[in-house]
Amino acid sequence: MINNKKSWLLSCSILMFALVACAKLPTKAVFPEPSRRIDLSSELFLRQIGDGVYVITNTFPWAANSVLVEMSDGTLVLAGTPYTPEATSLVLDWVKKQYGKHKMIAIDTGYHVDNMGGNQALIEAGIPVYGSDMTARLILERGEANRQSMLAAIGDPRSPAYKAELEMQYLPPDHVFPIADGLTLTYGGEELQVIYPGPSQAPDKVAVYFPEHKLLFGSCMIVGLDRLGNTADADMKNWPDAVRILQQYPVDVVVPGHGERLDPGLIQHTLDLLASNP
Repeated sequence: MINNKKSWLLSCSILMFALVACAKLPTKAVFPEPSRRIDLSSELFLRQIGDGVYVITNTFPWAANSVLVEMSDGTLVLAGTPYTPEATSLVLDWVKKQYGKHKMIAIDTGYHVDNMGGNQALIEAGIPVYGSDMTARLILERGEANRQSMLAAIGDPRSPAYKAELEMQYLPPDHVFPIADGLTLTYGGEELQVIYPGPSQAPDKVAVYFPEHKLLFGSCMIVGLDRLGNTADADMKNWPDAVRILQQYPVDVVVPGHGERLDPGLIQHTLDLLASNP
């Protein structure tokens, strides 16, 4: 009887210790790995990474990401756009089939074509496109120079990408906010924040943060590949400081402008690349 009582007390002690130890462990919401891939064309696909959360990748002419998030009231937010109006129209067609008639907005994350190339399709569809005053100005001032840089990078005038770039319209956002102020929008009590931490990969690059999902779309400010990529417009001195500002936001997933990685380690990865490329 005594031995049984001792065994029972020992078992209870072990159980209590385990419960206390588990209680002290930090809880971490694990953002799911992409659950399925949805192909819209040979050059455009979505990866579902959560309930109502998608990473859109347009590989025409080079793989670049944007993000589609359903807010708590059903509003759909497109952060960044595919390269072209044609690709963006395919996304809008899919949204209509998937969600029916839904309120939708878009956010330009910079004036480079992989951040706003779909504006024409969005504006023609009556979708509000938010962008900073600097982005709107740079699209008008540098849009044609940006086009020529893209054409030179594509190289072959016979390629479909060259033709698409030559013919597309560079339209500024139609809902403009002061870049220094950033932007906060609320839908059904759920916020999204457009963050400008200063010049980085381009003078006007912004990130979009979805606190409810602990999701940060860093656009090209966050690097998902093993090299920095296009630095022609970059402020190499301030870029690391801009990325460090993003470190203050709690994240479970970070979506870069280019690349397949979606983990929070991309922030430090970007800082490491910048440190090795002063």
